[in-house]
Amino acid sequence: MTWSLNEIEGLSRKAARGAGLSWGLAEEAGKATRWLCAAGLPGSEALAGLLRRNDGAEYDALCPLGETGTWAARGGALCPLISGAAICDRASQIAKGEALELGETSFPLLLLPYVAAAAQSSDTPLKIEWPGVTVTFADQARISLSQQGALTPESVATVRITAAATLEEGTPLDHVTRGNIEPGIAQVLTGFAHRTYAPGTPESRLAGAGAGLSDND
Repeated sequence: MTWSLNEIEGLSRKAARGAGLSWGLAEEAGKATRWLCAAGLPGSEALAGLLRRNDGAEYDALCPLGETGTWAARGGALCPLISGAAICDRASQIAKGEALELGETSFPLLLLPYVAAAAQSSDTPLKIEWPGVTVTFADQARISLSQQGALTPESVATVRITAAATLEEGTPLDHVTRGNIEPGIAQVLTGFAHRTYAPGTPESRLAGAGAGLSDND
């Protein structure tokens, strides 16, 4: 089933919020998923997988620790949505030549929109790499794959983000106006989104459409 990019962003935002992210992070998650789908990449699948993997985990277990050295998460794997926001905050340092190293990271595909935003805000070509994948962001984003399936792993051991000294060869990312979401993925995201809805009360049910009490005598 195809969805408009607005629909994808809205559902993704609600799903991220329902999974326990703050409204600010959920807003960015919606935008990130939209960006990926607009580039012809499986953003919805990555988000659904991440939310299922991190369901019930505490924020402190998923966020990057330490200002120097390789970023790592106390709980094992970094959340790309949390790390992505931190990457944007360090855009100027990366642009000046400071390489950023991430340790184990879940669904690294979700980092791409954040690195793209960092490249734009710093007005500097940036590059993100993990085993089998290199993506360069300049006037046009280009992706190079050297391993089958390397683009969409559930986790990778390392991610490296640097200024791009030379623009890499690669395939330009697509630009599409609608995205495909498989029914099973849509169901997962909708399930998380439903957590944002307030539970019904007797008063709200009576005030809603339809008869809360009926007299059929």
